[in-house]
Amino acid sequence: MGLRLLLLPLAVAGCADSAQSGPSSTKENTAMSDTPSASRKAPPQVEPVVHAGVRYEQDMQSGKHGGDQPGGYLVAIDPASGERLWMLKVYQVPTQSDAPFQPGRYFRSMKLAADGAHLEIENEVGGKYLVDLAGRQAEWVSGPDSVHQHARR
Repeated sequence: MGLRLLLLPLAVAGCADSAQSGPSSTKENTAMSDTPSASRKAPPQVEPVVHAGVRYEQDMQSGKHGGDQPGGYLVAIDPASGERLWMLKVYQVPTQSDAPFQPGRYFRSMKLAADGAHLEIENEVGGKYLVDLAGRQAEWVSGPDSVHQHARR
C-alpha cells in the first residue's frame, strides 16, 4: 500500500508540470503540426459565362496547359465534350523576385459585354479588361495593371 501512495503523488506531480507548461488542446496541437497554412485567401469563385455554344471560365488549370503564371488566364471550353478550345492570357501577373512562392492574381468578376462579342473581366486588384472573343485578344481598359503601371513610370 505504501508503494501506491508514493506513485500517486508522482503522477499528480507530472500532471502539475504539464499544467504549468500550458494547456494541451487539439487546437494547439493542430497549430503546431507541420501542416502548411494558406498565405492568401482562396481565389474568388467566378461563374463561367456560356455564350454561342462555348463556356468561358477562369482557367485554374493553366499551368498544366502551358501557362506561365498563377492566374490571369481565360479558357474556352466546348460544354458538350468538355474539350478545351483555346486559352488566353488576359493580363500579366507581376512576380516578386524575393518571394519563394509567387502569389496569383485571379478574376474577381466576368460577364458578357452588352455587344455580345466581348467579355468584361475584372481582376482581384481592380484591373479591368475587355476580351474580344472572336479575335481571342485581351485589352486593358482601366485600373491597376502590371504592364501599364511599369510603362507609366
